[in-house]
Amino acid sequence: MAKARVILVGVGNAASSLVQALRYYSVHATDGASGVNYETIGGLRINDIEIVSCFDVVEGKVGKDLAEAIFAEPNIAPRIIEYNKPLGIKVKKGPVKDGISPLLAETVQISSNPEVDLVKEFKEVDADMVISLLPSGAKEATYVYADAAIKADLAFIEAAPTRICSDDKWVRKFKKANLPVVGDDLQSQLGGTRLHKGILEILNSFGAHIKNTYQLDVSGGSEGMNTLYTERRMEKRQIKTDSIKRTLPYLTDNDIASGTTDYLDFLGNERTGYFWIYGNYFLNTPFKIDITVKTTDGPNAAGTLVNVIRATKLALNRGIDGPLLSVSAYGFKYPPVHVGEQDAVKRFEEFITGDRAD
Repeated sequence: MAKARVILVGVGNAASSLVQALRYYSVHATDGASGVNYETIGGLRINDIEIVSCFDVVEGKVGKDLAEAIFAEPNIAPRIIEYNKPLGIKVKKGPVKDGISPLLAETVQISSNPEVDLVKEFKEVDADMVISLLPSGAKEATYVYADAAIKADLAFIEAAPTRICSDDKWVRKFKKANLPVVGDDLQSQLGGTRLHKGILEILNSFGAHIKNTYQLDVSGGSEGMNTLYTERRMEKRQIKTDSIKRTLPYLTDNDIASGTTDYLDFLGNERTGYFWIYGNYFLNTPFKIDITVKTTDGPNAAGTLVNVIRATKLALNRGIDGPLLSVSAYGFKYPPVHVGEQDAVKRFEEFITGDRAD
């Protein structure tokens, strides 16, 4: 079985956890392992994912071996693996465009290395797909990478909030090129949006009526800092809010708040989510849910990515092109077609077994 050959765009905390996971699960069994719900997808195990190239713009990462770059500042994902030798993959400099917000620019230095020819680099490594892990708000940079993926005949996974898989214009481009596209905005394995929607779905299915709700979080890490920039924070909040509204269409923007509210450096790669749900049930009786969830961002993202990558490789093997609806509904906040969380898992598993075409 051929490996899933991946190009990473953005060597941040999610990439750090993903790269470490590939080494970790080459040593540790995945069968029955905590957090691994699919030992194989299309015959591929987690360690059948292979990173073949990677791109970033930050000094301290560009030009370094990937084994070193995933631990370079400002990365703070947990260090699970110690590398005794290089991985043999140098981080190349991609286009900066709008990839660094003004706030983030105060804490990181952009590499002085020249930007590479993306299409040329993409073609040379014989990859299957490109995964965009760019920061929130990096629209122009995302468009450049998506266009390069099409020109290099590669599938594209939009893990950031920029609309690619849910944008008809880009969908037509990938469909015309006979390439799969997946997205948009990755849902972490136990992410706030996924948990929020899941709770709301359960309440709704048993007749509860929701009046207002919020899921707000405080985080550390560069992504948390990046979303402090007002324009990017509001864009991220709108995508998360729209995702909740798809779950309960009768809610309005005035009934929902969802997003990052603040950045605290001492939290590191941890995220604290605050969930509030208020409504009523039988005999118009009021209820209130007020809970707190603490997670770690890097592994949380990687837990979803390993499944999305293998499913995308499966689509390539089957010759499926255009938006992968089931994979997107399973793994992303803003897929082209929204379904409930449980239905999304069912459709994803049907796609894996071949009982669902896309």
